[in-house]
Amino acid sequence: MNPETVLALCHEHAAAEAELDMERVLSTLVPDPRFEYLPLGRVMAGWAKVERFYLEQYPRFVRHVVGFELLDEWVNDHAALQEYTITVAHNEHATHHVVSIMYVDQGSELVTGERLYCHEAFVRVLLGPLYDLLEPIDT
Repeated sequence: MNPETVLALCHEHAAAEAELDMERVLSTLVPDPRFEYLPLGRVMAGWAKVERFYLEQYPRFVRHVVGFELLDEWVNDHAALQEYTITVAHNEHATHHVVSIMYVDQGSELVTGERLYCHEAFVRVLLGPLYDLLEPIDT
């Protein structure tokens, strides 16, 4: 895939998230997606877990978001990297710096998942009760 196609897919995924169109979000993913959280070293992998996150938890999470700024983005033939800040109001207002790398499967032209570099406190707010579904990343 060329960088423009990768970026268009990642923007489609993000736009569907912003519009809370979870079926559209899920349609951008491969059948076995993988979301890694670093430096926490934990992963949410597999369709059932990711689908549950998007259908049940993601709509709850966005209610806590009070600010968002895309700082920059970079793209190549295999992935798009986005750097942003997200301010959440959960127990107290906190601004989190997040770097997300969204990977694209070259065969299916779908998102294979994301690797998010962020603080554990952000992951806990993002995943809510699904935080306990995280598993260690295989080394």
